Amino acid sequence: MTGERMLMIYDFTSADQFKQWQVINDGVMGGVSRSTFTKTDPSGALFAGVVSLENYGGFCSASSRQAMPADASAFTGIALRCKGDGKTYKLTLKNDSSFGGFSYQFRFAVLANEWMVVKAPFSEFKASFRGQPVPDAPPLNPGVIQSVGLLIADKQAGPFNLQAEWIQAYKD
Repeated sequence: MTGERMLMIYDFTSADQFKQWQVINDGVMGGVSRSTFTKTDPSGALFAGVVSLENYGGFCSASSRQAMPADASAFTGIALRCKGDGKTYKLTLKNDSSFGGFSYQFRFAVLANEWMVVKAPFSEFKASFRGQPVPDAPPLNPGVIQSVGLLIADKQAGPFNLQAEWIQAYKD
């Protein structure tokens, strides 16, 4: 993907990219799941940890807090180059910078130990609030992407790991 057919949002070859990311696990609601989001060599990020269903928990997430929103309105969706563990994850996008607010989610499965590019069309992101669907929410606005994230939930207890090389907007 070159030229105007893509817009790089996160290139994890640079350590600077990690300063904008934070981990939020189910501890915010009493759960005991744990995860990290760290740089790997030679290029990439590793989102890894253990999901626990104890204390009504069951999710781990890592998300960015961009200083300036990304404008991907001229693009079709978000692409993620990743390698995982065979589990199902969600790519999340937010239109506001608050801790609350809607998260727009795209569910995807990864192959175990094989690099792949996941393409998530903006039209297929579903609004969610604290893990619950919000069918009457406004549609995702790709012109104001304030946050990008990765999430594992859906009662997938146990260890997980997802490597990411880059996240970019793409145009079909």
